[in-house]
Amino acid sequence: MNQQNQKLYVGNLNFDANEDQVRELFGSFGEVQEVKIVMDRFSGRSRGFAFVRMESADSAGKAKDALNGQPFQGKSLVIDWARTEQRDRPMGGGGERRERPAGGNGGGEFRPRREWGGNDRGNDRGGERGERRESRGGFYNR
Repeated sequence: MNQQNQKLYVGNLNFDANEDQVRELFGSFGEVQEVKIVMDRFSGRSRGFAFVRMESADSAGKAKDALNGQPFQGKSLVIDWARTEQRDRPMGGGGERRERPAGGNGGGEFRPRREWGGNDRGNDRGGERGERRESRGGFYNR
């Protein structure tokens, strides 16, 4: 990865770790410019990884070499160079977006979801009524 990079990926981070604790850990290798613990948007809890931006690429390299695989709050850290952000890429994996046909497979028509309790199909779960089907205990009639 790019050795001029000053940003590190910190994986396998304890969910209870906070930014001050991570800053203190990396601070012994040089000035820490930024610590960003990635949070889950729904639960508000840590997702278990962070990004740390160091003052220089040299201090980032020293921190990466020294801390990768080392225990921190009961978990072995995974430290690597952060990948550059790619914001110009379309969401959903890229590629061309294809339009769905108006009829057929889910296109065009809204159908409300059936409730589990009110099955209007009777007991027919595939196959003809009265068909013999094999179950765990043998055969039974429908």
